[in-house]
Amino acid sequence: MPRRAAIAAAIALGLGLGASPACGARTVPGPPADDRIAIVASERGAQGARLVAIDEHGDRRFELIQPATGLARDANPAVSPDGRWLVFASSRGRALDETSLWIAPLGVAMPPRRLTDGPAIDAHPVWTPDGRAIVFASTRDGGAFDLWRLAIAGGQPGELTRLTHGPGHEVTPAVAPDGAVIYAAVTPRGDRGEIETHLEERAPDGAIRALTAGPADSSPAVSPDGTRLVFARPQLHGDKLDSELWLLQRATGAIAPLVDLPLTDESGPVWSRDGRFVFATSVLRGEQGRVVFSSIIHVDTREARPVARILEDRVGAIVRLTPAVTATPLDAAVLHRDPEYLPELARIMARIIEQQREPAPEPPGREPPR
Repeated sequence: MPRRAAIAAAIALGLGLGASPACGARTVPGPPADDRIAIVASERGAQGARLVAIDEHGDRRFELIQPATGLARDANPAVSPDGRWLVFASSRGRALDETSLWIAPLGVAMPPRRLTDGPAIDAHPVWTPDGRAIVFASTRDGGAFDLWRLAIAGGQPGELTRLTHGPGHEVTPAVAPDGAVIYAAVTPRGDRGEIETHLEERAPDGAIRALTAGPADSSPAVSPDGTRLVFARPQLHGDKLDSELWLLQRATGAIAPLVDLPLTDESGPVWSRDGRFVFATSVLRGEQGRVVFSSIIHVDTREARPVARILEDRVGAIVRLTPAVTATPLDAAVLHRDPEYLPELARIMARIIEQQREPAPEPPGREPPR
């Protein structure tokens, strides 16, 4: 696989999608007085992608970061365990497919500061459970993605330590309470641009072992108590494969589907701080894998039959991806009132198609055709 194509594929594992069309969503008229931040998401717009705070309904509250001066993509947010800091990957000052790591206090329209410099692509940041460092994927040594640990104190970067140096790419890390780092190992296969991915675990002493056999497992997320792992794995529906969320018990290695959502691809899961809810990006694709729409969904893992529900802004359907959850307790009752995902997605797409069929308004001053 060519180097740039392999890097793009590795980044896509963390984002869950490529370029996505605008969907005609209306904007919220200014931030409300309530500055509560429960859920963070990357939201597509005319200026690329921005980070916004959304509530349990899915309504946008406000932008979290001061806007970039030009076209930029802010994505993959991660909130520090103490709820004070937001680290994210951004293309600010770079090409759209090149990202560095940035940090800002968690708040309303905060000024960000760049954490990592140089030409390397830095992506997929996550905090260690003690809040003293972030772990991320980077091409800073040799072109392939490896995992690195950057110490953070008071929002300032400290010592940088390399964690992995595998034969392919190591991406989308998650850090367990016991210090183990779990990630997707991506290996080019053949000369046709194909890749194989499985999950690996790096113990605190540096020992590495495989957790899954692959061949297409990605984006792991460890529960707050360290006992469970949610990740993305393809599942066959008829003659079509799509990525679903799976649940792995770390003590036994037992794996089972979390939810079954035909026709959409799920990726990038994150846990709520109490270990109850899983949030993820869900993508509807069209012909040739083209992204049609992306949503943020959530699943209550305590339900006897887990159901995926959608975080949909009540002003209209908005393209969102790469969620993060803050230390703010979530309102479970509101989350349970959110629409069930697949029926609501069908309604969203029907509305979008109907809007596209509506004739364009006549320019002012012109006579309508007779």
